[in-house]
Amino acid sequence: MPGPIRDTLRYVWGWSRGRHLSESDNTPAGPGERPEIEVPGVRTEDVVIGGGSPALHARRYSRPSQKAPAPGWVLLHGVTRPGPDHPAIVRFAGAVAWSGAVVLVPDIPSWRRLNLDPLLAQSALRRATAHLARDPRVRPGGVVLVGLSFGFPQVLRVGGPLAAEGLVRGLAGFGTYCRLTDTLRFGLTGQFRWRGRIHYLRPDPYGRWVVAANYLHRVPGYEDAKSVSRALRRLADLAGQRRIMSWDPSYDVVKDDLARSLPETHRHLFRLFAPPADREPEPERAREMVHLLADAARRIHPELVPPPDFGDAAPVPIRLLHGRRDHLIPFTETLALERLLRDRTDVSATVTGLFAHSRESERATSRVRESIRFFTGLSEVIGLQGR
Repeated sequence: MPGPIRDTLRYVWGWSRGRHLSESDNTPAGPGERPEIEVPGVRTEDVVIGGGSPALHARRYSRPSQKAPAPGWVLLHGVTRPGPDHPAIVRFAGAVAWSGAVVLVPDIPSWRRLNLDPLLAQSALRRATAHLARDPRVRPGGVVLVGLSFGFPQVLRVGGPLAAEGLVRGLAGFGTYCRLTDTLRFGLTGQFRWRGRIHYLRPDPYGRWVVAANYLHRVPGYEDAKSVSRALRRLADLAGQRRIMSWDPSYDVVKDDLARSLPETHRHLFRLFAPPADREPEPERAREMVHLLADAARRIHPELVPPPDFGDAAPVPIRLLHGRRDHLIPFTETLALERLLRDRTDVSATVTGLFAHSRESERATSRVRESIRFFTGLSEVIGLQGR
């Protein structure tokens, strides 16, 4: 059986084995504790990576029974409070380890605080990649670098130079974006363009809460809206703790309390981003805010925009996957990124109806067809590790 197919089957088996421990002991995880998730047969270790300040903390996944040097993977988590403890990250990393790899997930504390500064993530990627590539348990020839959601543009920025040093052999992205303005437009309006037509999918408010928390008070004319940015950060932080969809009506009480805490002149602005659960942002004001936020984000953190090429570094193969019913970033963004990169490197993208953003989709139209498509795309990702 060809290596990628065999390893993909192992991954699927590992994913299916991943489970919440509370399913067996009926004990839910408490606030601030690690998620109660495990993949049986996979060892999890906390490691500290030196060579910089501050020390970089990471989590390593591997199979204790692994004898020969194994493929190495570095996973960059997205902008979310749980960070490497997010259940989807834990389960994904455990399944990759079960397939026969050594997986390292660096912890980006600023991203867990919902600070979108990309430079700290780039530094962590470089340090984690160099650390794993030197590990004697890892196969020589470079590791696979994976970025999830907002993490992949940073993987794209550092992957080429690291590949030129022989430290990276391939890049993979899950649920990522290409065009910052179009991604923000979706987050505020739910609109995206596909095959020449405008489509609508209800957006997850979490994305616009995080972006506004970082950049609303940095928009010219909105410098006095820091209290609104702080309120939206508190709302996004709570959503990260609860891990309940951000449009759930249970957040309405919190929104009301936060709105009352603001100066009266700023309450309407807060409600633009955080209306009651049964409403969406006012369309006209939302469309205006899209460009203001995008301009502020590009001005302050230009590294958020995926680079158009690899500069002087040699291109590396790239594999992309995206859920068709992703409510945070529309799947069209991954397809746009594929078009951007196809003349520069070996790249392919797979869109699957089996997943949304970080969870399984409940509305796949054909489970068999979508399972085949997802398995094929995942095999291409796992194939990046070579043999």
